[in-house]
Amino acid sequence: MKFFDKTLGRRASLLVITTIFFGACGVPSASMVVQIPESELPVELNQQATTSTTSSTLVPESAKDTTSSIPEVVSEQVELYYISANRVVATNISVASPATTSQVLAALVAGPPGGDNGFGLRSALPKNLSATVAISKGIATIDTTAQFLSDLSPIDQRLAIAQLVLTFTRRPGVGQIVFTVDGVEVAVPRGRGDLSKPGSPVSFDDYSSLLIATTG
Repeated sequence: MKFFDKTLGRRASLLVITTIFFGACGVPSASMVVQIPESELPVELNQQATTSTTSSTLVPESAKDTTSSIPEVVSEQVELYYISANRVVATNISVASPATTSQVLAALVAGPPGGDNGFGLRSALPKNLSATVAISKGIATIDTTAQFLSDLSPIDQRLAIAQLVLTFTRRPGVGQIVFTVDGVEVAVPRGRGDLSKPGSPVSFDDYSSLLIATTG
């Protein structure tokens, strides 16, 4: 009986110690979630919790190569003839390519260009000149109004015709010029002062005597 009592006493003591141990460890008797304020979290955990993730958008290589391109304006040099001291001289300007007869006529009628290219030059062509240019088989027909020549002095008549003939015979595919007034063929003064026959074509050589001689 003493042995039994001793053994039973030891087991009872062990049970009491075990109960105290687990009680001291704070093992909860029931499962529950405890919310800890962020202010009480360790710094490392707080930073990890507040770290945001960013996503990057990959741009395909084909999209990178696609850019809005501005069309390139191609120009060409056009030889126009203006007046200097009652003689005729050539000057070059740039116009959109391919240059049409209408573009060339408009540029010529607009007068000498600014800057060094147009310094000291003038035009005998009136700014309100009404004219059309039609090209067929190497001959350009320039049709204008009677007022064009009647409003000019004799010398300016010759110089104005020279400006038109020399300018347009320098264009590709044009070798001769015929002048008409309201559709009717007319005679025009040539470089030496004589008149052509009505409807007779004139050429670059007919006005070469008015050109300013160049050395080079």
